[in-house]
Amino acid sequence: MTATCYSTTATPFHGEVALSYWQTLARVAEREGVPQAKIDRTLKSTAHTSAISVGQYLTLMRLGARQRDDFGLQVGRSITPGSYPVLGMTLLSCQNLRQVLEQVVRYESLNHDLGTSCLDIGANESRYVWTPNPLYLPDSKDEISFHLVVSVFAGIRTFAPWLINQHIPIKQICFTASEPKNLFLYRSFFDTDILYNQPNNSILVKSDVADWPVLNGDTASFSALTAYADTLLNSRESQQDLVWKLKTILPEALRRQTYRIEDVSNQLNMSVRTLQRKLKESGCGYKQILDEVRKQLAEFYLTESSISMSEIAFLVGYQEQSSFNHAFKSWSGLSPSAYRDSQHK
Repeated sequence: MTATCYSTTATPFHGEVALSYWQTLARVAEREGVPQAKIDRTLKSTAHTSAISVGQYLTLMRLGARQRDDFGLQVGRSITPGSYPVLGMTLLSCQNLRQVLEQVVRYESLNHDLGTSCLDIGANESRYVWTPNPLYLPDSKDEISFHLVVSVFAGIRTFAPWLINQHIPIKQICFTASEPKNLFLYRSFFDTDILYNQPNNSILVKSDVADWPVLNGDTASFSALTAYADTLLNSRESQQDLVWKLKTILPEALRRQTYRIEDVSNQLNMSVRTLQRKLKESGCGYKQILDEVRKQLAEFYLTESSISMSEIAFLVGYQEQSSFNHAFKSWSGLSPSAYRDSQHK
C-alpha cells in the first residue's frame, strides 16, 4: 500500500505537553467529576508556565478514566483549534488534507510529546499511525494508552469540520488494545469498522481524501506560520537536545545501575567535564535531570499496583528501599505508599 511515508522527526522522549492541550483535558476531567483539588495537584512542580510534563498529563488522564469508561473519547470530542496553539493555526491555513496531516506529523511535538505520528500515503489507501510515548506507556495494551490513543483519534475527527466542514470518511480504525466496554460508543462516534488487538494504532482512509481542499486555506499565512513553527521546533531541539538524550537513556541506565555521570557521559561519547559544561549552558545539572527522571518513573510505577515497592526502588536506581522512600518523599512530599494510595482513591 505504501508509496510515501512521513514520520515525526521528534524523539518520543521529550516529555512535555503544551498547557492549552492540558487545559482541554482538565475541563473534561472537571466536567466528569474529578475533584478540582486533584486536577490542581497535577500542576504542582511545573517547571514552565507554558507546558507540563507528560507524566502530569497522564496522571490526570488516569483520574478521568476512573470516572468514566470512555473518558478518552470525551477528551477527543472536546478538542478545539485553541487546544493546538501554533499547530492549530498552521492546520487552518493548509491547502488540503494531505498538507494538514504532513504538518501534524512534523509539528506534533510543539503541542505534546505524548506520542509520535507516521503517515503512509499509498495509491489507493493511506494510513495514519500513532504510537504512544514508550517511556511513559511501554505497554501498548495498557488502559491509559488506549484512552490516550482514542483521545488523539477522536480529536482528529472533531477537528476535521473546522478544516473541511464535514467529518473525514474513515474506512477503518485499529487499536493495539483489547476490546473496551461499551463497544457501540466507539463504533457510533467514529462511524466505521474498528479492530482491536492490532499491531498498531491507525486510521485508514481512501487516498483521494488527502486531496480534499481546506476551507479558506491561505498560502501566505501557511508560509509564515510554518516558518514560525520551524523556528520554534529548531530552537527546542537545539537547546534541549542533550537533556532529551539524557532522559532517553536514563531509564535503562537506572535499571542497570549504571547511571553515574561517568557511565552516562561514556554513552554520550563525551567527557564528564564536557557533559557538565553543556548541561550548565542548558540551565540545569545532571542530578536535577536524574531526579526528575527518577520521580517520573517512580510515579508511573506506583500507579501500577502489581509492581512491589522493592521492585520500584530497584527500577529507579536504588539498592535500598529506605533510600528510595526518603528520596521520593523529598520529591513529592509523600511517602511512596501514601502516593500509591492517593492514586487509587
